[in-house]
Amino acid sequence: MRKICLAVLVAIALCTPTTGFTAGEGIDMAKITCKEFLDAGDNMSMMLTWIDGYMSAKSDNTMLSEEWMKKLGTHMGQYCGKNPGHTIMQAMEAVPAE
Repeated sequence: MRKICLAVLVAIALCTPTTGFTAGEGIDMAKITCKEFLDAGDNMSMMLTWIDGYMSAKSDNTMLSEEWMKKLGTHMGQYCGKNPGHTIMQAMEAVPAE
């Protein structure tokens, strides 16, 4: 099931046009909705990296692993698919504890 969810997330990232990012322009990540996250296209991996960094700073965890990034990507894809109007900050708060 996880492989399918990850595959769907990757497919969405590869097939969706890039939106919301303009060269030289900043983005307030706290205002990004789950729908915008899912529509981010090529920028989704950059956003996931930002999410990981933000969460790592809050938890004082400096470890990065492929397993964690898959878990985070799967969670964000599932949560945002079910809650497109929520913000990615809300999605991050709902990440299950390890």
